[in-house]
Amino acid sequence: MTFQPLKPVAHLRENLDGSWVEHNLKDHLIHVAEKAARFADEFGNGDWVKTAGMLHDLRKYNPAWQVQIRKNDG
Repeated sequence: MTFQPLKPVAHLRENLDGSWVEHNLKDHLIHVAEKAARFADEFGNGDWVKTAGMLHDLRKYNPAWQVQIRKNDG
């Protein structure tokens, strides 16, 4: 049996049935970046804000953060 690292998550959410849903970190960063850019496009700063959105939770790729997320969120 080989070790398969867990995919990085932004956070976990508990369903009503007690099961847990993982929010993939990459998907989260992309979604936040695109949404923020749409708001900032009105001011001509969508590109800068999109970059900030992609970076805002980058620290969560750190394995120590992943342990904390999984420990605290489920």
